[in-house]
Amino acid sequence: MNNHTPLNLVASPVTSKVPQVSIGMPVYNGAKFIREALDSLLAQTFTDFELIISDNASTDETEAICQEYAAKDARIRYVRQAKNLGAVANFKFVLDEAVGEYFMWAAHDDKWSKAYLFNSKSILADTDYSFAFPSFELKSIQLYLSKKFDKCVFEFIESKDRRKRVLQFLALHHNSHKCNIVYSLFRKEFLKNAYQLQNISNDGALGAVILSLGRGAIVRNALFSKRYPKLWPGALSVLYAWIYRNSSNNFNLAKEAGLAEISILFPEYVSEIKSIFDYYKPYTHTKYFKICEIQ
Repeated sequence: MNNHTPLNLVASPVTSKVPQVSIGMPVYNGAKFIREALDSLLAQTFTDFELIISDNASTDETEAICQEYAAKDARIRYVRQAKNLGAVANFKFVLDEAVGEYFMWAAHDDKWSKAYLFNSKSILADTDYSFAFPSFELKSIQLYLSKKFDKCVFEFIESKDRRKRVLQFLALHHNSHKCNIVYSLFRKEFLKNAYQLQNISNDGALGAVILSLGRGAIVRNALFSKRYPKLWPGALSVLYAWIYRNSSNNFNLAKEAGLAEISILFPEYVSEIKSIFDYYKPYTHTKYFKICEIQ
């Protein structure tokens, strides 16, 4: 256990069997959607996992719902924090608590296909990949809209060329939703090493660090649904690109800050990173560097 003192804890009796997979679910005020997320995880065909829920002092019905599920399923360990730790510390808490060889973060409002864990874990068990990145879709819960992403956009994560992995990832616009890489299934110790270099406060930077340390496998038959109450970020990118035809000061400031942060992490690639950020435009991801341009 780490130094945080939980206010409340519901757990199954301690057994000698260590689960192969640990799932960490940091949550704050997730009552509206957490039941669907929990049902999705508990319905996995691969069952040898623990689910660690860290409730960041929610003020809604999250605690009651989690207590209900923990009482019914011994794989769930529910921890209610005495005070709100902030999102970054809550993500780290569930990672630190994990005991399995493999680990994944799970958002309280997302969903996973039934074979998600089986397909992802099978790849890691039979290969030397450091993580398994699933095919994914974006989904609007209220508007019943969805969008799947072309898997070939992310094929570079399987490359043995570290430079290509890092630079191609950075070259993708955030509207490609590349940051979903942090919701992959990881070898736990690999992810811990990455997290020591960059926490999840900047998931784009964490994604680049992950790719600097190892290769990932694209899991083509393990659909992950990243869900949003209404529309996902970038859904109206064409409209916004027309409205904000000129780069705003805020965008330029954010780009400069991002360039500085990434350059510190990867000083060996500073010139290439600067070229990528010079190319970066707001509200569109239709123009990103192709893999063949990263040579």
